Formats: sequence, structure tokens, C-alpha cells
Amino acid sequence: MIRFSLFKIPVSIHWMFWLLAAFLGGAFRAQSPEDWQRVMVFMLAAFISILIHELGHAFAGLKLGAPRVQISLHGMGGLAQFDGASFTRKSRILMTAAGPGASIALAVLFLFLVRFLPAEAIESSYAWGTTAYFVRVIIFINIFWSIINLMPILPMDGGQILLSLLGPSRVKLTCIISFMTIGILAFLLWTITQSFFNLIIMAFLASYTWKLYQSSDFHES
Repeated sequence: MIRFSLFKIPVSIHWMFWLLAAFLGGAFRAQSPEDWQRVMVFMLAAFISILIHELGHAFAGLKLGAPRVQISLHGMGGLAQFDGASFTRKSRILMTAAGPGASIALAVLFLFLVRFLPAEAIESSYAWGTTAYFVRVIIFINIFWSIINLMPILPMDGGQILLSLLGPSRVKLTCIISFMTIGILAFLLWTITQSFFNLIIMAFLASYTWKLYQSSDFHES
């Protein structure tokens, strides 16, 4: 477990985070030194992207009145935890939306910076090629993952925003919408990628949603 503070916010990184980032970066397929360098570049881009995302949540939460916050990066991504915080519905929506907002802002920044890369960054120089790959990964992660993250799926940000919008009396409805979205997304991802890993992620999200659905049923009975 790696621990440090950033802007006086405690940050912890579980070893599973690095394993997931390496897997997504192609570690299982890597053979040459160039392949492994790309894996390392992907891991760095993933670390920066998810940390910025969680800092978006953290800064918004502190601004909205949370006394303390800590960030953890783990095997399923990242989490900003607020200790002793009591958010209003509007504040919770703003705090939740701040994470994807930070991610999209980071992607826009790199889309702007890529205009200033010289032609050899794409065409020839190996060093520049590595830089270009890092930029492409940053842009991909912060746009594609933000789109997925904003879908109305629990416990992702889109699902949390929907839950806050509908209110605690409509938890079951939120879960039903989450189930339907997971089913559609799982079908699309399998059709496009044929990846069992994506199905595992979808199964995890479905399991979380099902537990919340059962919990809401218990509290209502």
C-alpha cells in the first residue's frame, strides 16, 4: 500500500490498482521492451487520470462543506471518502459531477496541447512516439471512461447522480434503471470487444445493484 498526501488530502494506492492498470495496458500481451514501455506509460496515464478524477470529487466536497476527505485508488478504480460529511441533494449531485468534470477538463487540456506537438511526435522519433502514446491514452481514458462513468449505473457517478435526483424513496427505480443499462452496455461491449474482463466488470456492477435493491426492499418491509 502506497500512502502520501496531495494538497493536504491523504491518498492511498492499493497494489491491485497497479495490477488492473497493467492488465488494461496490455501487460499480458507484452513481449518486447517497447511493449513494456507502453504498459508503463498506460499505467502512468491511468494513475494521473483517476487521481485527477478523485481530486475533482474531493475539492468539490471540501468546498461544499465536508470537513475531511481521503482518496483511495484500488482494484476497481478510485474512491473519494468524506468523513463526517452531510451533503444536501444539490451538493451531492455537484460533488459527484465534479469527478467526471475534472476528467473531461483534463482531456480538453490535452486535446489543446496536442496541437503543439511537432509532426515527428506521430511519424518518426521513438521518444516523441512515446509522448504521443501517453497523450492519446490520457485523452482516451478521460473521454471514454467518463462516458461510461456517467451512465446511470450504480455505483458509478452517473448512477449516484440519478439516485440523488430521484431521491431515497426511489432507490428501487434507480436499481431497475441501473440493471437495464448494465444489460445494454454488457451486450454492446461484448459485441465490440469480445472481452470477458468487461463482462466481469458488468457482473460486479450488477451484483452491487442487486444488493442495493435487496437492501431497499428490506428497509421498506
